[in-house]
This record gives sequence, C-alpha cells and structure tokens, in this order.
Amino acid sequence: MALGTLRTRKNFLFWRTISQLTFVNHIVTMTSPPYFEDKCNKIGAVVTRTGTESSRSPVVALLGWNSAQDKHLAKYSEIFEQKGFDTIRIPANPYNTFLRLNRVKEISLELLEILEEMNSNQNRPFILYAFSMGGFNVGHFITQAISIPGQRHFKSINIIGCIFDSCPHFPGWHSLKGVQSTILETIPNPLIKAAVWVGLGLVCPPVFLFSSELKQLIPDSISYPFGCPELFLFCSTDPLVPERDVWVFIEAHKKKGIKVFEKCWEVSGHVQHYRNYPEEYLSKVNTFTDYCMKQYFTSGISKL
Repeated sequence: MALGTLRTRKNFLFWRTISQLTFVNHIVTMTSPPYFEDKCNKIGAVVTRTGTESSRSPVVALLGWNSAQDKHLAKYSEIFEQKGFDTIRIPANPYNTFLRLNRVKEISLELLEILEEMNSNQNRPFILYAFSMGGFNVGHFITQAISIPGQRHFKSINIIGCIFDSCPHFPGWHSLKGVQSTILETIPNPLIKAAVWVGLGLVCPPVFLFSSELKQLIPDSISYPFGCPELFLFCSTDPLVPERDVWVFIEAHKKKGIKVFEKCWEVSGHVQHYRNYPEEYLSKVNTFTDYCMKQYFTSGISKL
C-alpha cells in the first residue's frame, strides 16, 4: 500500500472517531429497502460498502465517462474503499450525454434517490466524482436538484466536495469530432460506423445550435455553483476537452469564493491521468478528500 494511502487512512480513522463521538445521538440504523437493488440495476449502478448498513461512513458517487466499463471505474472505487468510504459507480451513455439531456436528467434523479436511501437521514457526507462530460452532466443535474429551494430533493444529501476528471468543456461545433469518436468506439461494425458517422454529422449541429438546455449547461454550472470545495484533474493535450475550457470554469468559481484545487498535466490522455501518473494522482485525490473531511467534521463540531 502506498505511503500516501496509509497516511490518508490514519487521518480518516482519526476524523471518523471524532464524528462517532460528536454525532452518536443522531445515528439511525439504515436498512436497505426491498427494491434498492432493482433501482441500482435499472441505471447500471454498482454499490460497494466498507462497513455496516448503519455506518455513517462517507459516500463517493463515481459518475463514469461515456461507455465506461465497470472494471475500470472499480479501480477508482478502491481508492476510497481503502479509506473506509462507501462508493456507488455508474457509467454514462454517449447518446444521452450529447443528444438526450432529458434522459440524463432522469437518470440523475434516479441516482439521487439511491443516494438518499444510502443517506437514510443520517447526514452522511457525499463526494461527487465526475469523469468527462458523461459524468459532469449527471453531477450537474444532481447538484441542481438539491440546490433549488422548494424542490423535492432540496438539501436531501450533504455534498462536501466535487472532483472533476477531464471535464468540463463548452459543447459546440468544435465538439462534433469528439462526439463522433466517442460514440463510434461503441460500434464494432465498420459499415454501421460509417453510417453513424455521417448521421451524427447531420444531427449534432442542429442540437448544438438549438438546444437551449445544452447551451445553458455550462453557464448554469458556472453561475450557480454548489459551493463545496472542488478538485480539477486535466491536461494540456486532451483531444476532447480543451484546457482553456477547464481554466475558464476554475477561474469563474474561484471568483465566487469556491475553494478550488487543480492539477494540469502537460501530457496525458482523456481520463488517463490515474493510469499515467498514479502516485501524483492519488496524492491529489487524497489531499483533497482529507481537506473535505476535515472541513465537514470541523463544521459539525462547531454546531454542537
């Protein structure tokens, strides 16, 4: 086990001990409802638990990139399982991400209901971990749902941090090649690939031009941040997400008083930073989650 992981685990055990002492009167036993597994299967979500169902351990929601395989997302889950966190991970569908935002919103709310059941009125801390625009879009609709007063899900879970790996970018005409490449990766037949390539070239431009929801996705995310600390992991050579788009997002949130951490590698690949720079990647993620947990427990103690 890496030294950084050992240190992080010690820090987490210390803060978890404090949380158990300070919040002991608020612990509620959580039992999984009979259809919990069905809800997870419906959207392809996989839940891992490191403790008992009555545990108040943190939960990390891993919002996967388009067509992500679970075996790859599971490697990120392991980072947090070693720290005693529970995780839930879900892949994204490229057709939904780029062409069917209404479906993305539906999936986001279904995932949010699962997170609420995992929370079970215990005020567990949650971290959203979004990969590429597939994960970013899901995270956007979750934070929007819990941020709007009067809505059903308003303040239903306590998000203490957001991690963005290889996102966000501003969708538009320049996104067409990336959309085509991402979707065609899921199609093995070369003849069908050619037909889909042409079809996307005809369908995507009107979507970019006329979809008000797509146009407002990034501006709304910039204008109405959730307010918790954020970590951005990206690179200068990403073929799908221009570095400048991420910096615009970062600077806008810094101006709004958001605590922002960032790491930009000069050479890496799209959603390949953990693979290419494992030690540095883990260090950034561990430092960020330690900071979020410390802020969470400090805030909880101050309210006693």
